[in-house]
Amino acid sequence: MNLRVRKGIILGIAGESGSGKSTLAQAIYRSLKYPGEITSGQVYLDDQDILRINGEDLRRIRATRFSFIPQAAMNALNPVKRIRYQFYDLLIAHGLQPEKNEDRIQAAIKMVRLRENVLESFPHELSGGMRQRVVIAMSLLLRPDLVILDEPTTGLDVLVQHEILKDLKAIQRQSGLTMIFITHDLSILYEIADEIAMIYAGEIVEFGPRDEMLNDPQHPYNFLLLRSMPRIGAKRGTGYRLIGNPGNFREDFNGCQFYTRCPFSVPQCVSKHPELTSDDGRHFRRCLRYPEWKVGVS
Repeated sequence: MNLRVRKGIILGIAGESGSGKSTLAQAIYRSLKYPGEITSGQVYLDDQDILRINGEDLRRIRATRFSFIPQAAMNALNPVKRIRYQFYDLLIAHGLQPEKNEDRIQAAIKMVRLRENVLESFPHELSGGMRQRVVIAMSLLLRPDLVILDEPTTGLDVLVQHEILKDLKAIQRQSGLTMIFITHDLSILYEIADEIAMIYAGEIVEFGPRDEMLNDPQHPYNFLLLRSMPRIGAKRGTGYRLIGNPGNFREDFNGCQFYTRCPFSVPQCVSKHPELTSDDGRHFRRCLRYPEWKVGVS
């Protein structure tokens, strides 16, 4: 997998369960757990290869150069510590004195629209949305350059999701943060992201600016996922649908990984693996049959 995240944007990453989204995020953050293992490659943050950093040096750049927001906020918080002291732990871990950085804590809490009394609460005393906002505030406390968000609104109701997403976008625009935003929900992705990478079977199958990905899908997977989004007035059971299940990716396969589910595939797709190509250097796709497959498709 090879991609570049432009500074100051939100890169959205989408794909179904098992496609490799969270594995990619954990590999970037160096938090990949056994039996996962990074065997090769580079992950550059500016000119620094994160995969070549270990021990104390790695711990020092976490939360300061880049931070990570996991799927479940409760799993990221200590259940027996008040929120204030969890902020203190983060400051102390980076050699900062909590009493001299109270203003920084207050600013982070205010940024995510929480009241100061939240700091005196235990995690179980807060709602799911409030816990998620606390984790976001902690991830922004030391002003990192890059924030990786792995499905940060999973399990929250729609109204809470909307408020958190709106605040995240505002924070990103105001502070010039770079974000990698991972989600299953395409409607969220097309709401918040500037550029989108669509992943299938552990590889990028389409990448490009949000508007082009939405209005001019160049890979059948993206096209079919967009077709699966509910539309007012659409008739049930008409048009193209994404059917079937992903194949066994442990088996050696020379062709296109999407071949078994693609309604536009031809025998060539079985024997030749498509490369990621682009006509303009902005919008990329991994498809042997583009643009032929789009002929007659509406």
